[in-house]
Amino acid sequence: MKRIVYLFIVGFLGVASTAQAGVKEELIRLQADVLALKNQISMIDKTFTERTDSIRSLVTQLNDQVGKTSLVLGKISGALETQSSGDATLQQSLLQEIKQLSTKMDDANTRISALAQQVADLKVQSKQITPRLYQSAANNPDALALSADQIYSEAYNDLVQGNADMAIEGFTAFLKNFPTNERADDAQYYIGEAYYNSKRYPEAISAFQKVVTDYASGSKVPSGLYKLGKAKMAANQSESALEDFKKLIQQYPTATEAGLARSELERMGLDPAKFVKPAPKKKSPC
Repeated sequence: MKRIVYLFIVGFLGVASTAQAGVKEELIRLQADVLALKNQISMIDKTFTERTDSIRSLVTQLNDQVGKTSLVLGKISGALETQSSGDATLQQSLLQEIKQLSTKMDDANTRISALAQQVADLKVQSKQITPRLYQSAANNPDALALSADQIYSEAYNDLVQGNADMAIEGFTAFLKNFPTNERADDAQYYIGEAYYNSKRYPEAISAFQKVVTDYASGSKVPSGLYKLGKAKMAANQSESALEDFKKLIQQYPTATEAGLARSELERMGLDPAKFVKPAPKKKSPC
C-alpha cells in the first residue's frame, strides 16, 4: 500500500493551486488502491465461500470499511470540484481526511494479508486431509481396477494445483496398478514435471530418463528428452544436457520440442545445424 502522507505535506508547502493538484493526484491513487482492495476481497469471498465463520466475518468487516472509505473519497472529490484554488483552510482539512484514510487503508491491507495467509493455510490443510481415490481404495483391488481414469485425474489435478508430492504419489500409484495403461508414459512424464517444478532436479532427471528408456516407443519421448536436458541444465550438467538436445534434434527433427532444443543450443552459443544428420544420398539409377 502506498504511503501518501509525506507527498501531501510537500505539496501543501507550495502555492495553493499546486497543492490542489497534488491532492487530486494522490486522491486518484488512493481511489485505485481502494478498487484493488475491493477486487481482492471479492476474489477471496467468491473463491472461499465455504470457509470458517471468522474469515467470513473479517471479509464483511473489510467490505464495510472499504465501502465507507469510498463514500468519504466521493465527498472529497466533490469538494475538490467546487472549492476555490486559494482556499488553504479547505486544503488542510482535506489533507487531514486523506491522512486518516491512508492509515485506515494500511490497516485494511494488513488485515487482508493476514486473511490471505489464513486462506492459504486452510487450502493446504484441505489438500492434506482430503483422501485420494488410490488411498481409500488401496485395500480394495476391484474398486481400484475400475478407477484408472479417476486416479489419473486426481494426480493431474494435484500437479496443476502445485501439490507436487501428492501428484508424484498419485501418478506412482497409477503406474503401479496400471503399468500397461495407454497413459503410463504420460504419468511417468508428469512425475518428472512434479519434481522439476519443485526444483528437485536429480529426481526429475531420473523420472524423465525413464520416459525415454522405459517408454521408448511412446509419444512422450520428445518431451521427455527436452525436459531431461532442461533438468540437467538446471543441475549444472550442461555437457550431458547437450547430448540430450542433440539426440532430440536428430531423432525427432519435426517435433515441437526439437525447435525448443535448437533454441537451447543457440543460447549455449552453438549452431544447431551442425547437429542435424545429413539426408542420405539417393542412388543414381544405373
